Amino acid sequence: MGTGPLRRLGSPQPVAVSTDDEGVPTAVVINGRERSVVSVREDWLVQDLWWTDSPVDRRYFELVLDAGRHAVVFHDRGPDTWLLHP
Repeated sequence: MGTGPLRRLGSPQPVAVSTDDEGVPTAVVINGRERSVVSVREDWLVQDLWWTDSPVDRRYFELVLDAGRHAVVFHDRGPDTWLLHP
């Protein structure tokens, strides 16, 4: 059995994302390989728990990448990080 840190299955993972001037992804690095964004199928905001000490402020993107692969990434605007949704 491994000795690395435990994580829940299906947890979002940090990902490198290149964006245009409006913050829309243009490329995503998955498994060490940069994939170009062919199109953005949908984007949406999730802003919740604003009344707590841990508010949620995320912008999600459903992407079509080169080779036809689909991915959902989100920008967690509080800590300014990008994550890949499994």
